[in-house]
Formats: sequence, structure tokens, C-alpha cells
Amino acid sequence: MKRILITLLFVSATSLLFAQTANEIIKFSQQANYGTSRGTAMGGAVGALSSEYAAVNVNPAALGTFRMGQIMLTPKMDMYKTNSNGEQDSRNSFVINGASIAYSFDNSSGNFNRFNLSFGYSLHTNFNAYYSMQGTPAYPESLTQYMIGKANAHHEGYDAWANSVPFISGGGLDEFDIRSGYGLKSQQQRITTIGHAGEYTLAFGTSYLDKLYLGVSAGISDLRYERRDTYDETGSFNSAETNILHETASFINGRGFGARLGLLYTPLENFTVGLAVQSPVFYSLSARTKGDINVTIPLQDNSYDFTLRTPWHISLNASYAVNTLAIFSFDYEVVTNNLISLDGNYTDMTEATTDNIKTINDYLSSDATGLSMNFRIGGEVRLRDFFIRGGFAYLGAPADSFKGVIAGSGGLGYRIGFTSIDVAYRYATSSEEYHTYATSPLITTDYSKHQFLLTISYRF
Repeated sequence: MKRILITLLFVSATSLLFAQTANEIIKFSQQANYGTSRGTAMGGAVGALSSEYAAVNVNPAALGTFRMGQIMLTPKMDMYKTNSNGEQDSRNSFVINGASIAYSFDNSSGNFNRFNLSFGYSLHTNFNAYYSMQGTPAYPESLTQYMIGKANAHHEGYDAWANSVPFISGGGLDEFDIRSGYGLKSQQQRITTIGHAGEYTLAFGTSYLDKLYLGVSAGISDLRYERRDTYDETGSFNSAETNILHETASFINGRGFGARLGLLYTPLENFTVGLAVQSPVFYSLSARTKGDINVTIPLQDNSYDFTLRTPWHISLNASYAVNTLAIFSFDYEVVTNNLISLDGNYTDMTEATTDNIKTINDYLSSDATGLSMNFRIGGEVRLRDFFIRGGFAYLGAPADSFKGVIAGSGGLGYRIGFTSIDVAYRYATSSEEYHTYATSPLITTDYSKHQFLLTISYRF
């Protein structure tokens, strides 16, 4: 009977691990980080900015505007706050947000008067976060009910109800029929996530008579993600207290490849417009999950490989300079969220894993918003060697379970000789809805993030 219990719990626990995976896959597919303090302070509206490395991550043609070489480093402090159904938590982290080097080669004797190369790293997503939630939902919205139901569904001909599947109570095995007499007292879940998604980019840009700029880039994306869940459910059965403690950990890591094409055109001396296309990132990922029930029963580790295709990004960019006194910029971006998809070698996967990947793809195709729209606007005012910047961004919701990101930002800059020092602050809010397991109460988590950036750059 104990072997049957472990098998049934493994099947149902595997399904539980995937309850939020679809939302996580969507998060893996998003990027809203532009590498530098100047780009962040101006709301990420950087696609048509000249001599700004952050622009290369949006429109690689911006590299063609560089007239000098440049080396840059940007550390960042993230302060991440969450509110899940009234439970507030926070997590702070210090990361390298970006680093790059660019070279400019003059060719003033030809119509293509500059050829520029750059290599850099940009952190797209910082996954470091902690959040928790608790409540007392009405029976039968309990994990116990859900797990036995899943066990019945995956074992044809075996009735977990009729056979009184053993239930964990106080670390021991007590047999009882969960159909009646069970009272759910409380549920609590604690989630810790750590990791990052970043990109190493090699770019080429050129200038044609300082009117038309063309660029191309290729990037290797690196994804590292770890999530640890602790779920605690307390109830009673025939006046005896029961408890289920479900602890799980999932690890996802791998690399992907993507590319960008872009052009910028300056029809007027102070006005620049551009168009850029970013291909999906094609990730090859490995995943591993493990867990236990009430610590005494370890669940079988589950390892598998799969691929992830992220959305296309198509952006329109514009900037207008008021002599050397100010510059205003705007980016409009379309993201094909409905094209996010997973795939895997199903012959090497368990039945539960195969079913869950197919379920995630069905969810992505139905819940994804199709085409989401991103708007970013920014401005910069120059006072001799000082710069004052501000910006705003709205990033459309990638799926019905998310709300769009609203972000405001600002910053200062100082230039002395060939050295620039820039600082920026960004505040962003968003939220998502999900179920811990299929029949759990709906959980709404509100996110807010404070970001502080420092960029030091040197032109040569």
C-alpha cells in the first residue's frame, strides 16, 4: 500500500509542480531591461538614440551612430516587493545589469563612412523574489482532495476513494476515506525564486552618409531559474488533526539563440526614425523537479529536456533633438505572445510530464493575449555637462492572467572629458493571477519593484 501511495503522490505532486509553470514560461519570454542608466531613466525609449549602447538591445542600427569607441559597466540594486492576497514580502538583490565595449572604425573616404562593432551583456530579467500566501478556503478546495483526485485520474481501474488511500498525519500513515468527515482549517504557501535571464550580444552597425544606419546583432541568451515551494495544509478528520507538508524544488537552465535587424533614418537633421525586428529566442533547456511529502516520503526526481520559443518583437522608434539642449524619444513595440511554445522529446518523458507540457501549450495558445503593445517615452535635458532625464513605459499584458507593467523612471548624468557617470531610478508595478493547484482559490499577487542603477562609461 505504501508503494501505491508514493506512486499516486508522485503523479499528483508532478501536476502540482506545473500549476504555475505556464506563467513562468511567459516570464521567461519577456524582457524589459535596457542595460544602462540613461536608457532606464528615459523609460526604455532608446531605439532611436545615438551613441547609446542600450539602444543596440532594441535596434542594432543605433550602433552605426557611434563616432567613438566606448566601454561601459552598470551595476544595479533591485528591491522587489510582493503582496499575495494580503501577505506582504520583499527581497533585495545586487546584480550587474550590463557591461559592453564598442569599437568605431572611420571610413570617411566612402559613402559607408563608419563600421562599428560591439560586444556586451545585458540582464533581461532578475528572478530573485520571495512571496507567501495563506488563507482558509472552503472544503473541498484542499490539496488533499486534489491530489487523490489526480491519483484516481492517472490510475485507471484503481479507486483511491474506495481503497482508502493512506494519508499523511503527524508523519505517520493513517488510513481513512477522505470523501467525508474532513475539515480544512488553513493553507499556507511560501515560494522563493532565484536566477536570471541575460544575453551576450555581438553587434555590427554602419552609417551611410550619416543619414541611413543599418545594424544586425546575434545573441546567446542564458537562463538560470530555481524555485522552491513549501505548501502546508492543516485540517481535521473525525476530530483528529491532520497535516500535509508538501515541499518541492524545480530547476530550469539552458541557453538560447536569437537575432535582431534594424535600420534608422534621419530625414531631418534633428529627427530620426527607425524600425527593428527581433527574432524569437530559441532556448534549449533542462529541467529537474524533486520534492517530498511531510519530509518522510521523498518523491521521485523528474528530469527532462525541452525547447522554448519566445515571441517576435517588432518596434518603431523615433527621436527628436532640440539642438544640443534636449532630446525626446518614443518607442512602440508589438510582441507576438501567442507564438510562445514548448516542445520536447516525449519518448523520454513520463506520462505526467508529457501531459503537462501539452497542457501548458494549450494554456499559452488560449490565455496569451495574441499581440501585446508596449509604449515607451523619454526625455533628456542638457545643462552644460549635466543631464536630467525622465521616462514612462507601459508594457502590455502578455496573457489574461497578467496585468500590464506600468513604470516611471528618472535620472541624472554628468560628463567630464571622455568619462560619463549616470544614475537612474525606476519604479514598476504589475500583477498576476494563478492557482496553486487546479481547484485552489484564485491567488492575486501584486508586484512592485524599485531599481537603482549606476553607469560608468568611457569613450575612446
